[in-house]
Amino acid sequence: MVGFNGSLADAVHTNAGAVHAGYDQPSFSNVAHGLDGGWGTKTLARRLTQLPAELGFDWRDTIYTNALLLCSADAAAIQKVARQSSAASLESLTRKSMDFFQRVTVPLAEPELIVAYSNGLGSPSAARILWEAFGNEEPLDHVDSSSYRATYGFTATINNRKVPAVGVRHMSRFVPNIEAIKLAWTRQKARLAS
Repeated sequence: MVGFNGSLADAVHTNAGAVHAGYDQPSFSNVAHGLDGGWGTKTLARRLTQLPAELGFDWRDTIYTNALLLCSADAAAIQKVARQSSAASLESLTRKSMDFFQRVTVPLAEPELIVAYSNGLGSPSAARILWEAFGNEEPLDHVDSSSYRATYGFTATINNRKVPAVGVRHMSRFVPNIEAIKLAWTRQKARLAS
């Protein structure tokens, strides 16, 4: 599960600090913390745990990360916060984040499916960043083009590994269409099998 970027609720650690904290406290789950109200409203945490279950996965075995390894108050502040970071620009931050995703996250996770839950194409989003980095310029497979439930699939090629990927609207505001996600995933698996 790939979100866009971390909120200020995630800003208690650096990226390296979060890895160390996870190692030191393997039973701690930030998503479970969200279910307990640690993120304020529980809507996103609830959807983040329900979606993997509806796709046949255990949410406790699901890797949750962000496309951009950066915390900000909201999406509108990302450009400014990126310029103030050591990356110095959103473009540099995006490259560095996708390099980490390619070198660390994917080899450790060995994903069967990537669900990116922010999928706007007119501005940076989790799905757009992944598609631009790993989609090999192949067209998106739009399963649902409605504004509320926009869902599309593509195949991400990461370290010579082909992984079905599905982009959905941000789940803090939009209820994901499970059937559309399953259809997008099935279509990408069929592409890989042919």
